[in-house]
Amino acid sequence: MNFSAIPLERGGEPCLLVLDGGTRWELPRHRHSDPREVNSALHHRYGVEVGTLDVIPVPTGAGEDGAPPSYLFVHETHSPGTALPRGARWAPVAELAASCHRFLPGQERLLGLWSACRDRREDEAWLPWRRPGWFAEVTGWAAEELHGIGVEVVGPAEQDGFRAWSCQLRLPTTAGVVHLKASPPPHAHEPALTRLLAEWFPGAVPRVLAWDSDRRLMLTADFGPVSRPVGAARVAAGFAAVARRIGVIQRQAAAYAAEIAATGCPAHRLTLLPERFEGLLDEVRGGGPGKRITPVRRSGQGELTDEESLRLRRLVPALARDCARLAALDLPESVVHHDLWRGNFRVEGDEALVFDWADSVLTHPFLQLDVLLGDLAAAGGSAGDRERVLGGYLAAWAGHRPPTRLREGAALAARIAPVSRALLMRDRLTGAPSHIRRRYRGAVTAPLRARLAPDRAGAGT
Repeated sequence: MNFSAIPLERGGEPCLLVLDGGTRWELPRHRHSDPREVNSALHHRYGVEVGTLDVIPVPTGAGEDGAPPSYLFVHETHSPGTALPRGARWAPVAELAASCHRFLPGQERLLGLWSACRDRREDEAWLPWRRPGWFAEVTGWAAEELHGIGVEVVGPAEQDGFRAWSCQLRLPTTAGVVHLKASPPPHAHEPALTRLLAEWFPGAVPRVLAWDSDRRLMLTADFGPVSRPVGAARVAAGFAAVARRIGVIQRQAAAYAAEIAATGCPAHRLTLLPERFEGLLDEVRGGGPGKRITPVRRSGQGELTDEESLRLRRLVPALARDCARLAALDLPESVVHHDLWRGNFRVEGDEALVFDWADSVLTHPFLQLDVLLGDLAAAGGSAGDRERVLGGYLAAWAGHRPPTRLREGAALAARIAPVSRALLMRDRLTGAPSHIRRRYRGAVTAPLRARLAPDRAGAGT
């Protein structure tokens, strides 16, 4: 069971929507987990129009005994509607705080969670969509930008989901649905990078209608639903189409490496990765460069064990050799989409469209294969499917080197790519609010552990 904190200022006094049973209070409950579904359900049930600012895990005890984990949805009220249904009222926060014992058992802590979220200021620069008033600001910006190109917004924006790395809205317009995406500081390059790729590869990347680099906002035209294919043959065909498409994009985009770098896209040059890898190992074991490493015998989600740390440190010389050998192929650096899985591409026939370029780096193109082939395996792809996808990707580089050398390069890249992904996540979390760093601390060590997997030695061959 989940809960919603719906605030409204009345007469200069902050209030929350509560269900008042006479002797007991409670916050609205629901079983939805998607912000758009929650917002819609609250409008249907109480007549209020809201947006979701945050979703907070609720400590055990606030929900029903034996129930799955509960969450508190923190909202911003866009419109209070005309009248609340019977039993619901806008209760002053001061009244609730003074008589919190009247909440149903366990729910009194929800008021504290909401208050802490309201008073938290460290999120504002990183996650501006958690600030009240942000939705009105960005939808106003979007309407103005779209009006400038002859497109009008014809209805209210719908929240299309949000997380620590983005917030997305759907805007109904005279030209169909338009998507608004906002990103945190580490992804400031995404609007400019996506715009360039869309210009160079129309139809392969979403069309960018407007952008604001300073506020990290981007408007893109709708490209249709993203559905996961059913059946082994269709799954393999979809991955093969994406592999061919991304290979062509990388080969042609390599000529524009300077323009890609100018967007702020992170550079992961092979010559620098071994040294950065060694520094990263110090950080994940000791909390930061130059700090004493504290032994850890058993690992938590975000920590490396002594054994894991030792094994990874022994790989530093091997990584340097792999990077040197891969560089010797003399393929040009290009953009690598480090989050290219089924949720970030759309296949229609033999054509593929790739979106969500936030997790991109400028590096050796073959590092692209790591996530793509990993997701193929997760989708149940066979060894034959893997060969088809790998062959389709390498075909884009035919003529640069003999096929056997290209396959050797793919095997080398499979051992290097996890290090690049770990560094990207480490840099992404630098400067993040503390609660986000805690939540995603395992995202840095997970790729490092993947590098220790036995199959990395023969990947790509």
